[in-house]
Formats: sequence, C-alpha cells, structure tokens
Amino acid sequence: MQSSRRVVFGLVIGGSMLAAPVSADEAGLLQELRDRAEIEALIVRYVTALDTLDADGYAGVFAEDADFDVAGTKYHGRSEIVKVVTGLQASRATAEAEGRTQARLYHTMSNTLIEIVGADEARHESYWQTVRVGPDNVITVGAMGRYEDVLVKRDGQWLIQSRKVVPFTN
Repeated sequence: MQSSRRVVFGLVIGGSMLAAPVSADEAGLLQELRDRAEIEALIVRYVTALDTLDADGYAGVFAEDADFDVAGTKYHGRSEIVKVVTGLQASRATAEAEGRTQARLYHTMSNTLIEIVGADEARHESYWQTVRVGPDNVITVGAMGRYEDVLVKRDGQWLIQSRKVVPFTN
C-alpha cells in the first residue's frame, strides 16, 4: 500500500511560492544527497585548510571531542588537533628564517566512499596522496595512504569525530 504522506518542498521566486509535493521516500533521498554534498565539502575544507596552513579552519572540521590518529600518533580534541597545523607553521617559519626554502605540500584525494549510517552519523574513506612542488617546479609524490573517518552531524553541521590516517607501505 502506498503511503499518502507527502512533504512539500518549495521555491520562492519573485515573492511567489512554487511548491511541488514530494513523497517521504523522495524527501529521504534528497536529505541523503544533501548530507553527501555537505560531507564532500567538509573533506575539501579539511584538505584546503591543511594545505594552506589555516589552523582554525583545520581544527574547525573536527568535533570538539574528536580523535585523530596519524599513523599511530594520536591527538584528542580540537586543542590538540590544531597542533598538527601550528607545528607545520612553525616548521615553515623556522626554515624561512634560516634561509631554507621548503617545498610546498599539496594533498589530492580519490576513491571516496561515503556511507550514511543514520541521520547524524556517517562513515568516510578515501585515498590520499601528497605531492611536493620543489625547486624549478619539480613535483614529487611525498606519500600515499587512506583516511578512515567517522563523521557526526552536530547542530546541523557535519564534523569529523574520528580520523585514522593509514599510510600505504610495501
């Protein structure tokens, strides 16, 4: 038996409301698509903040009580996680003060999998690769691995609750 429950989504154009009825199943699908898009944006914000050394932006993609495991080095909470980027900032400043040029590091991601577990929880996995742009714009691969994430939605915003960075090895 078909459900007669309908949800209405509307669009306001020039002060007039245009509405089309949407079934509960369609509303659920729309919410899942919205969640996936928001999670993809979250992951891009993470990588962008890391590559630009934006410490506040970097810490802001994590839940306040998040856990972060980088190949066995563990951080808990935003106040510790932010040190990943502030440490990189300090390293770059030291190198520049000593007249050394550090190669810039950039992350690329691929093979992304997002699994919506519930209204406020999801799983994310993807491969990552770092490339360095050195003297004369020579590009070299720095490392490769995968991210294993548990994501949570808090106050309507998706955040990383736990992230495990697993480098690929021989």
